[in-house]
Amino acid sequence: MHKADNNGCAIHYTIDGAGGRDVVLIPGLGGSCVQMAGIRNALARHFRVITIDPRGGGESDHPDQPYTAADLVADTVAVMDACGSSAADFIGISFGAMIAQEVAIREPQRTRSLLLASSYAAADAWSRQMWQVRESLIENQGLRAHMELAVMFLFSPRTFRTEHETVERLQAAFAGLPDDSIGYRRQLAYCRDHDTTDRLHAIKASTHVVTGAEDILCSPLQGRELAEGILGASYEEIDGAAHLFMLSQPERFASLSREFIERVPLA
Repeated sequence: MHKADNNGCAIHYTIDGAGGRDVVLIPGLGGSCVQMAGIRNALARHFRVITIDPRGGGESDHPDQPYTAADLVADTVAVMDACGSSAADFIGISFGAMIAQEVAIREPQRTRSLLLASSYAAADAWSRQMWQVRESLIENQGLRAHMELAVMFLFSPRTFRTEHETVERLQAAFAGLPDDSIGYRRQLAYCRDHDTTDRLHAIKASTHVVTGAEDILCSPLQGRELAEGILGASYEEIDGAAHLFMLSQPERFASLSREFIERVPLA
């Protein structure tokens, strides 16, 4: 098991693949290296893939204190240093893409490119209310009850019909979680408060933003705003896709990620 230390906080990561350029893969809220297995395996055929469990999730420590952008960036840099990676192409999913934005702003020399999937620059009125409802549900009924609602934000009505195996697999994983909400709630609070709107102009890395057309958690409205705030960023909307489309279509997601990354010069 690989772990990097950031000021006493242990951050778990995996390394897949042996050659090519370094790709740092960061999952979303409550996600982990395990959840990313299909994407990791597909990307590892072409790159060295470093996948991180953000603090509060997976096998990383779950400190009960506010998670700041500075903490999450330092965690990421600690992992990169432990892997001997001076710079990487970043693939961030949802919360992971929020972390990647901050890395690109605060540590530009470590960031070769950004693929930001299912994410935003800041919560809007709809998502702020959604976060409030989810926090209240955890507070009043516990994490497992919250997850029963959360899965409906992560997938769309279409996904429930056409990709029921993926939905059921995630529901089973949620049902097996311990009712320990500390790390999850700290991550959720970070997603609620994340705001890079006035700093996106500082991102110089080549950037591609990808949003599912049926994503209600991080909507296409927010995805387009994120891309528009980053100079030269491209935007792609996936027809029929919801928030976690990459879990049911890991090869497709890895392929579009690879196509973007390989257009970015190594120098």
